[in-house]
Amino acid sequence: MTADESTSDFWPALSCSAFEPTRNLLHMALQAVGKLKLAEPFQAQWAEVPLWLSARGLTTGPIRYAGGVYEVRADFISHELQWLTGSGASGQLPLGPTSVAALVEALFGQLRGAGIDASITLLPQELPRPIPFNEDKEPRPYDRDLVNAWWRILLSTQRVLRVFQGRFTGKTQPIGLMWGTLDIRVVFYNGKPVTPAQDIGFIRRNAMNAELIEMGWWSGDASYPRPAFYSFTYPQPKGIENAKVAPAAARWDAGMGEFLLDYDDLRQSGDPERDLLSFLESTYHAGATAAGWDSGLLGGGRPE
Repeated sequence: MTADESTSDFWPALSCSAFEPTRNLLHMALQAVGKLKLAEPFQAQWAEVPLWLSARGLTTGPIRYAGGVYEVRADFISHELQWLTGSGASGQLPLGPTSVAALVEALFGQLRGAGIDASITLLPQELPRPIPFNEDKEPRPYDRDLVNAWWRILLSTQRVLRVFQGRFTGKTQPIGLMWGTLDIRVVFYNGKPVTPAQDIGFIRRNAMNAELIEMGWWSGDASYPRPAFYSFTYPQPKGIENAKVAPAAARWDAGMGEFLLDYDDLRQSGDPERDLLSFLESTYHAGATAAGWDSGLLGGGRPE
């Protein structure tokens, strides 16, 4: 395999504008699936809610219900939503052009038919103008190739995030897809609490109640219409915007209030994994230094 083929396989091209029409349907489908995980016991900073990456897509992992456990999977190779239970029942429905309302009703109809009480609130989260799932009846496209590329970027990003996460000796969380904002992220904590502002909403009050450094990747949106890797420290320490970070294409974005590395810049790198790791390392050190974190929280990697 040549270097170009390797980059194309692991870091495929993805245009925010081309992906946006499909992303609208995908995002709402994954929000509806992700809301099922809210039936699980709450964990600090919403550690229980991400969707986990799998060899074929995303999965909720096991969720409790009266009959035992069930799981919902999004398969981005066969392009199906699949569900299965611990008692052997299963079902699936195709992912393709449709409306949010039709897709959500079909999935939840199958779950109810299997005796699974899959009740969720129908209003999407963390969107500027949310439309309830059952009212979102506009036909929407679904581009299989773009969804598969998006998922492969998630897999490659997770692989590098895990390498860096393994060096951290403090509190962190499993790496997963945050279905509210449709980004994959890893979060590091130094053990110090924060009293969040009361006007930032229920979700953020329960997520931003501790000092943290978060980093990850998302496919872009109206606020930043390009796929990009990001890193921020919370609360934002004074002067962090002046820190020198790597690789050369990485920078502080004042509008977003975080360090960014455009995905297309990483794809053009001769060694994307090395450059992404340098972005994670340098932005972590920038935040940890500016915020006065214990330098011993980040170790050197696998023990001998």
